[in-house]
Amino acid sequence: IQGYVVGSEVVFLYGLTSLVQARKTKEDIWKTRGHESMKKVKKLAKDYPSSYQHKLLLLEAESAFNAGSKSIASEKYEQAVTLSRKNEFVQDQALCCELAGKFYAEQHNEYKASHYYGKAHELYLEWGAKGKADHLRENYPF
Repeated sequence: IQGYVVGSEVVFLYGLTSLVQARKTKEDIWKTRGHESMKKVKKLAKDYPSSYQHKLLLLEAESAFNAGSKSIASEKYEQAVTLSRKNEFVQDQALCCELAGKFYAEQHNEYKASHYYGKAHELYLEWGAKGKADHLRENYPF
């Protein structure tokens, strides 16, 4: 089962990375790869909701962000943060908060961006990822 868990994390992270690349490069190949990964995570979320539903929501938020669907993206980020907290995935909650912060910063909502970047910083420290927390503090406004 350990290999399955690692493999499914790779699928999630590959999807997330692909969607971010799609936003940066505007290349369809990244969008396609992101959506292929999202389909796989959707199946995982159906079979193991407490472990994967928040990850699916984060992928959906990133996809909506890319599509310019700001209200859907906002809703999905909020749901991903809430569910990752409820299911006690500190590292995933930190990631959800960081990406929500980036989303709100690009929407010029400094209040929400600052809130989410600050929360991500706290969560990364709680998780023990001091280097990542330092990176956020040094590179993002909160």
